[in-house]
Amino acid sequence: MPRVDRSYSQFEEIRNYHDRSMMKWQGFFLSEHTTAMKEDKAGKVYYEYKVTGRLI
Repeated sequence: MPRVDRSYSQFEEIRNYHDRSMMKWQGFFLSEHTTAMKEDKAGKVYYEYKVTGRLI
């Protein structure tokens, strides 16, 4: 992946910044996945399914 030319900036930190691309997004995915796993482990309430009427 080509680097973005930031030579215009007066700040060295910006000129030397390297975008981590996918590494950055993996952190977001991991955070959302962990949250979803915690919600999945949370207590669930199951209700008995009752059929009314006749089945043919």
